[in-house]
Amino acid sequence: MLALASSADTLPAMGATASTPDAPVRGRVLDRYDVWGRLSAGGMSEVYLARHARLAAPVVVKTLLPQVARERPDAFAGMTESAHLMARVTSPHTVRVLDVGEIPTASAAVPCLVEEYVDGLDLAELDARRRHALRRPLPLWAVVDWMAQAAAGLHAAHQAGVIHRDVKPANLFLHGEGRIKVGDFGVAVPARSGEASAAGTMAFMAPEQMFGAVVDRRADVYALGAAAFTLRYGMTPFATRDDALRADVTPRFPPATSPEEAYFQHVLGRLLARRPDARPRTARVVAESLRRLAASVRPTLAIHGESDGSILADHCAIRFEVGDISAVETDAIVNSAYAEMTMSHGVGGALVRRGGSALADEAAGLGERALGECLMTGAGELPCRQVLHAVSAWQEVSCVARAMHRALFLAEEHGLRRIAVPAIGTGQGGVRMEACAQAIATTLRTHLALGGSSLEEVRFVLYDQPAHAAFLDVLHGVFLSAHESVEDLVATGEHVDAPTVYAADGSSSPRVHTRPADS
Repeated sequence: MLALASSADTLPAMGATASTPDAPVRGRVLDRYDVWGRLSAGGMSEVYLARHARLAAPVVVKTLLPQVARERPDAFAGMTESAHLMARVTSPHTVRVLDVGEIPTASAAVPCLVEEYVDGLDLAELDARRRHALRRPLPLWAVVDWMAQAAAGLHAAHQAGVIHRDVKPANLFLHGEGRIKVGDFGVAVPARSGEASAAGTMAFMAPEQMFGAVVDRRADVYALGAAAFTLRYGMTPFATRDDALRADVTPRFPPATSPEEAYFQHVLGRLLARRPDARPRTARVVAESLRRLAASVRPTLAIHGESDGSILADHCAIRFEVGDISAVETDAIVNSAYAEMTMSHGVGGALVRRGGSALADEAAGLGERALGECLMTGAGELPCRQVLHAVSAWQEVSCVARAMHRALFLAEEHGLRRIAVPAIGTGQGGVRMEACAQAIATTLRTHLALGGSSLEEVRFVLYDQPAHAAFLDVLHGVFLSAHESVEDLVATGEHVDAPTVYAADGSSSPRVHTRPADS
């Protein structure tokens, strides 16, 4: 992992490159993107987080490994073709491609693709973390709603003449706002290109794709069905490749527990038909079927606003205060951590001053971490059980939602029912206060709406009154969307008692009832 630059002035000069062929990408690439560091690496490629040098907008830079680029002289042409395909697609439910180019190294030019950064988790990670922390599957409403959005994104790609060929939970990303985006078009092909290969991920491939035949949009429809099945039931539709190809083996659906679940299984059965002509012809048909089902199964999350500004979301109390977070008695304190895991100033400094140097030593021992990670340590002498270190921002690039998702799952996993949260990422990270509050609020709302949470209290401890006011306004806007603020209701002598239906995409169907405050 690369060292984290503390300011724009410390970044390498424009055009700076890796010093050796296999060194990580660093500095400025394509004359306009400043690379922070590596997010992930695979057998053939690496993914870096970066920012637009002038706009400070976060982006992802994907590169082939230098040795792969050297062995494939057509690599740049292939990545350029992939970028051209992605650029055709315009949908709020697909990850946008922004640029393509080459990064010079000591031995060869490495092709790279620049995409928008989605601040959130992919659905494979979200599902796995939820099952591990809560021992619960994703609820039906979430799978239905999210797959409807993914189907809309795939339909946009198909209408633009692009076949994805690798639809799976790991390539479906949940934005902090609750929007699903289809990403990673790395093995996509033009429709009617005549290209035949078995590219993709075996567990989600349509039978014709497994055989290496030419595929059309219906192969993506099949893969979407397999992804939906996996997210709902925690296993793939078929136990083996042979089962997926045998006409006498049906998807291993568990018994349906409701009429809505039975209808969901009926829809998936059509998507998973072995013959392409037995599947829905378009992803739009799938999206419309799932949207209708989503409207009937969306849950009600009871929201109550109190006169002191606090919010009760189901059984979790959300409170706001100005003060020193290191003095809060709670189960866990979220630290606004830096990638180097130093705790010399900001929230970390305050925690060490009260909790002792052993806390800083334990955090430093974890080594440098990627943006968006969250790790747990002991609390030293702090009045809490654990500290959750959320690495959330760099030079206005926000990974607040991703880090907060992971912090909430860590709390659930370790039975930490009360947590204290500062304005993570707003200090040296440079994230605007309202943007931080929005990312945390939408992540928390989604977490609670999914059900099964053991959280009893989320306490926002802000360092001054302006920060307190910003968090109060934004959290009320997210949770109490039927009214501008609790204060407005108090001023009119009304009390919020508003069960509200929240979907993961951020939409709501409030059923608001007001009554006199003294009734």
